[in-house]
Amino acid sequence: MTDKLKQFIEDHRTEFDTEEPNSQLYKKIATVVPHQKKAHYLLSHKWKIAAAAVVLVLLSLSVYILINSKNRSQDTASIPAPVLKDDLNEITDPVYAKQIYQFRELIGLQQTELKQLEKEYPQLYQQFVTDMNELDSSYQALKLKLPANPNREILLEAMIQNLQLQSELLNRQLLIIKEIKQNKKSKSHETSII
Repeated sequence: MTDKLKQFIEDHRTEFDTEEPNSQLYKKIATVVPHQKKAHYLLSHKWKIAAAAVVLVLLSLSVYILINSKNRSQDTASIPAPVLKDDLNEITDPVYAKQIYQFRELIGLQQTELKQLEKEYPQLYQQFVTDMNELDSSYQALKLKLPANPNREILLEAMIQNLQLQSELLNRQLLIIKEIKQNKKSKSHETSII
């Protein structure tokens, strides 16, 4: 069947080629095509503007974070003291309030102990403060969400978990300093023996 069709097309090729489209058809096509190009140009132009806006926002956000991190590294001379009363005023559940109070007191004691080592290990202390401030800023963000959040229990549990992490971090930091002191003592003891 396809052979017959091919043969028919070859036999009548000259008849097919003699026909030309109507001149009005080209005018119709010409009126539609420029509008499509214009719309395509506008669409691509909008994408370029949107991309430029995103780049501008990301660039300004990066500059802000860079400036803020420099200010924060200069301002982190000490670990912030625990805020016990502010936490408890917003918490109506006594079980959560008690847990948060206990953790904040424990963290306060650990911070006081760590603060005593600032003069002896200033660079290490500064690194510990930076780590602690990151966790504390997360805690403060959770605390700010507490009054308006309908899932208070979940948020309170997240706050307690953050306090646990802070306490664990301080424990690890104190252990690191304890190990450093022991290593110094053992090295000084070895040199005195020799």
